[in-house]
Amino acid sequence: MATNTPDVLAHVASIIQNKQECRAALLDLSGVVDAYEPVIHRIVDAELKAVAAANDHAVGINTYGIGSYGWLLIGDADSGETLLAATDRVCTVFADAHQGKVDVHWFDLPGEAKPLVACLRILLGDKSLAAPSPATDEVVALLRIERGLHGADLSSLIRHQPVYRVGDDGISLEPIMLEQTVDLTALERLFDVTIIGAPWMHARVTEILDRRMLHHLLHDDTSPRLPIAIKLHAGSVRQGSFAALLDELPAHWHARLAIELPYTEWLVAPDAVEEALAVGRRRQCLMVLDHVPVDRAAEATLPKDVLLRLMPAVSATSGEAPAALRPHTVPSGATLRQLVRTLGADRCILTHCDSLALVHHALDAGIRMLQGQAVADFAEMRQQVVPPAETTVGQEAVEDGPEAEAPQEETGPPEGLWPRLMRWFRPRHRATAEDTPAEAQTGPNVTKGM
Repeated sequence: MATNTPDVLAHVASIIQNKQECRAALLDLSGVVDAYEPVIHRIVDAELKAVAAANDHAVGINTYGIGSYGWLLIGDADSGETLLAATDRVCTVFADAHQGKVDVHWFDLPGEAKPLVACLRILLGDKSLAAPSPATDEVVALLRIERGLHGADLSSLIRHQPVYRVGDDGISLEPIMLEQTVDLTALERLFDVTIIGAPWMHARVTEILDRRMLHHLLHDDTSPRLPIAIKLHAGSVRQGSFAALLDELPAHWHARLAIELPYTEWLVAPDAVEEALAVGRRRQCLMVLDHVPVDRAAEATLPKDVLLRLMPAVSATSGEAPAALRPHTVPSGATLRQLVRTLGADRCILTHCDSLALVHHALDAGIRMLQGQAVADFAEMRQQVVPPAETTVGQEAVEDGPEAEAPQEETGPPEGLWPRLMRWFRPRHRATAEDTPAEAQTGPNVTKGM
């Protein structure tokens, strides 16, 4: 990747001189929170390299870093599809993380070389593109939220969404874990502020919610029927306050807590995330890497002993609908089967299952753990079709007498991560309707970290 100004201008000048037909995409990241930080540039660089590695047509694409916020991609006339895939990937990464919007400007060269150069000069030297700072009203709103959440009961803002596993009969779907999040839409209504559409505000509010979520667990007197998963930043886990809070948690929580860390943090700061993973392991928490794109899940660099929450790509639709409200695409069966072979079914949780087609594809490919509104609907439909196992057991007990109630010796599962997960997931009480919360979503709902 070339990063200096002469290289960019020389390339454009060469295109003009040779009258070479090219396509150019200019990415403006000034709307992304902390866009001037090197970590953001490393994320963009990694995503562009991933596209190049997966596409033979990317060989002829030149990439340039422009100033603090810009990226320029130039390819030949046949590279339009690859350029579109690259820009969509970068936009999706930040949109899914609620980090802000990436503006993409397209140019046909050499005809539009002059406006392209004008845009480059703006990104390279315009002082009005200084490091973005929060508006005064955002700071005031953040202080109001922090004061309002300090010591407050989060119960009215908490949402639970079950993670389902294919039952031993290979047909039924049973909840094995509840993901606990804070409904940011409800939080926006409560404080009459914009959080989801304001990158700086979103980043600061989620940091506050990390601490408040842990305090909520500490003061929750309800013994969890199912393991609870919460989304945290790696920095929150590494802080001494996290260990102190775990020390205060009741004993029944220690082995029933799953910590979900963002994949984007692993992408740019793997050492920091590995340190957070080590902290969680020492505390017997189940560690999870969250928001792993399906097409990146087989990377050899990912840690081997964590669960992976796989996220299908967001569909490209016309209009300005936020990424969180757009449906997710259905990965091919071959892609999912390859993931199961490479990673193992015991590590993969396919999330954002918002269509029955996605659920069917996942089950046919061997995925055993799924999450999403369509999964809940699918599980309910299967319960209506498959008679519950308790009916058969009850009839045998009547026919055979008390001896039929004697517990049967369980056969030990094969060694590996899966039996460990099953021991970890095994609830103390039989799952009841209470395990599937009343506030299960019936439509798109944006929650912290989703």
